[in-house]
Amino acid sequence: MSEIDISQFIKDIKKLPTWIKHYGLNHHSPSQLNKIDGAWSYEYLYLTQEQRRKLPGNSKMFAGVQMGSAGQMTIGDFEWHGTKKLEIKKYKSIFDKVLENFNAYIPVDEQDRNQHSINRKGLALTYEQMKTAFKEVGLKAPIDCERTVSMNLPGCQLPCIGRMDYEDQDNFIELKTKWRFRKKGKLGAAPSYPLYGIKKDISPEFLLQVAFYAVASGKKPHLVIVNEKEFKIFNQNNMEAFQPNNLKKIVSKMAMVALRRERLMERHAGKATFVQDIEPTFDHPYYWNFGGDHKQQAMKLWGIEL
Repeated sequence: MSEIDISQFIKDIKKLPTWIKHYGLNHHSPSQLNKIDGAWSYEYLYLTQEQRRKLPGNSKMFAGVQMGSAGQMTIGDFEWHGTKKLEIKKYKSIFDKVLENFNAYIPVDEQDRNQHSINRKGLALTYEQMKTAFKEVGLKAPIDCERTVSMNLPGCQLPCIGRMDYEDQDNFIELKTKWRFRKKGKLGAAPSYPLYGIKKDISPEFLLQVAFYAVASGKKPHLVIVNEKEFKIFNQNNMEAFQPNNLKKIVSKMAMVALRRERLMERHAGKATFVQDIEPTFDHPYYWNFGGDHKQQAMKLWGIEL
C-alpha cells in the first residue's frame, strides 16, 4: 500500500503551525490516533520519516494488505492514487494473483516465516469468506477503492486524513482480517496456531476508524471482519454505536487525542523532552512491536534501565 498523497489537503490550510517543521508531521490519521501516546511519540516525534519507512512489517499485516488488494480486484472498479482515479485491472484468476503477491513476502525472521506459512494455509478460505460478506453488503457499481478523505477535527490545527477501503455512492466497507496467531507451547512443546472466533463486540480501534470514515464521507458504514471460518458484518442495522450521533461522539474523542498531541508538539518543538509528559506503557501487548531493537531504544529514551 502506497503512502497517502496529502499535498492537496495540506495546501488548503491557511496557516501551518511552525512546530510541524521539527517533526515532518503535518496531519493526523486514524491509524496514528489509535496508537498509545508512548508508541506514537517514539515513532512520529523521535524517528525520522526515513526511519519510519524502514520499520519492518510482519506477515499478519502483509496478509491483511493482500486480502484488501484481493477485495479491490474482486468488487472494485476504480482505485485512487492521490487525485488520480485509475481503472482496476481485472485478472482471469484473482486468487492466483493474490497468491503470487502473497508468496513474494520476505519474512523478517524464523518466527515470522512460520506465521507466513500458517497464513498461506488459511488464505483461500479467508478469501471465500470475504467474497460472501461483500456480496451480502451489496455495494453498487461503480465501486471506488483507496479514496483519500480529510476532516478538520474540532479545535485542531492539522487535518485528519485517511483512505477508504471500498465505497459506492452511499455506503462504504471497512475491511478487517483475523489470522491464526502463535501460541507458545508448554514445557518445550512446539507452538500452536489457534484461530479465535470473531467477537460480537467491536474493539475501540475499529470503532474509531469507522467513525472517522463515516463522518468524513457522510456515507453509511459497514465494518466487515473475516477469518478463514466466518465473517461478521456490523452496520447501522445491528450496531447502536454506528448511529450518526454516536459516531460524532467518537470523532469528538479523536479530536481530544489529536489536540493533546498538537499541544505536546508545540510545547517541545523538536526536543526529546516530550518523554517528560508521556507515559510510555511499555507493557502494551502489541503497540511496541516495532521489530529490531526499537523498544530497547525507546526504553533508554525514557531513562529506563534495561
